[in-house]
Amino acid sequence: MLIKNKISYVFHYVPLHYLTFIAREKKLLSKEKLTELGFDDSHFRSTSKRQDRSRGFNDCIHLAVDPLPRILLAKLKSGFPHFEIEIPSTVIENNEFHLCRFNIAKARYFRGAKQSPEESDKNGRYYGDRALPIAANDDEKEKLLTHNYGVNMIEVLVPGELLLPDNIVIRLFSKFDYDLAKSVLNNLGVRWSLELSQTEIDYGESKVYKDSVALYLERSLNESDWMGDGLEFDRV
Repeated sequence: MLIKNKISYVFHYVPLHYLTFIAREKKLLSKEKLTELGFDDSHFRSTSKRQDRSRGFNDCIHLAVDPLPRILLAKLKSGFPHFEIEIPSTVIENNEFHLCRFNIAKARYFRGAKQSPEESDKNGRYYGDRALPIAANDDEKEKLLTHNYGVNMIEVLVPGELLLPDNIVIRLFSKFDYDLAKSVLNNLGVRWSLELSQTEIDYGESKVYKDSVALYLERSLNESDWMGDGLEFDRV
């Protein structure tokens, strides 16, 4: 369905200090799966974790059909190192996935609020306890993409976990971040492609943030059973 609509890649954005955990397992996990493994709420973005849970999307990995979302640009502008995972859409097509044309964490109107989006070809349908409509089957996905692709943001939702094959690209936004990522992947023997973004981005300089991430990655490499300390610059 994605390939048919000329969406060749989807994107996922992650704080750089989590690269070791992702590369070691070669998979992405939903917040629900991470919680089951013992990661507490301090590991999840403070601005979205409650909404994802209360709106019924805690079991999904959130991907984007368009690169460089505003939240990423805001994080980079503040100096918080992140990286992009570029995933071929063929990988997604081989898994169960849904589409949502709303910003799940930021939507002001949802089921249970004073006003909720109506079910329609543009919006999708309500399923289970999800507070926003989604497109779950091929017909719904086709219609949602026809109405929204290139007009509205679209989230790609993969329930549970997503195995990351060798043909993904890890894209960094500074030479410092690139060198850190290269060290991590070399240390773990992971052969993902690494690229330094050529897009001009306002990336703030923060020695505190860079040093904190470098130390975090070093420890995560040296202590394979360490589960991190929830480093999150939203709270700094």
